[in-house]
Amino acid sequence: MAIAITHPGARLLAPALDALSDVAAGDWASAARLCATRLQDPSACAIDLDLAAARAGVTRTRRRPYRYRLHHRMLVVDEDPDLLSAALDLQMKLWMGQWDALELVTPPGGRPAQGWGPRELLAIRTRHQRPDAWSSRLYACQNLSSAPATARLAHHVMMNLGGDAGRHSYDLPAGPAAVHVG
Repeated sequence: MAIAITHPGARLLAPALDALSDVAAGDWASAARLCATRLQDPSACAIDLDLAAARAGVTRTRRRPYRYRLHHRMLVVDEDPDLLSAALDLQMKLWMGQWDALELVTPPGGRPAQGWGPRELLAIRTRHQRPDAWSSRLYACQNLSSAPATARLAHHVMMNLGGDAGRHSYDLPAGPAAVHVG
């Protein structure tokens, strides 16, 4: 099954598939790579995320790459629409500051350290974020209407995939995306 997304910013959605593949394989540092522009030191953040994954009992597995192709104004994903929706949902949550979503994607492979909780992921984000990136409050996240265009585009495509294209529309640079599932 192929999903074609046509929009000038469609290529910005491709990292969502890579991030989901990484996180599903236990690589939580993927969040630091995806949100690097919003972090003071992405490398230090990646190390802290790797340590948090180990404390959470997550073991790394082999990464399964997802199939997609990039064209000038088009992203063609050769995967199930549900998988694309999961990837876009994770990308959107990470961009909006909901890093505790990492824990929902990766099942633990071992025993979590005593006292570990998903709150640690939010604390890592807060410790490493740039002052203007997200709220400094632990559970606060950025509103989608003021989120980066990539997060709004991901939401728009997710709504189209779910059949809710008209609900909760947010302004997108260059207008709405065309989504075709075939």
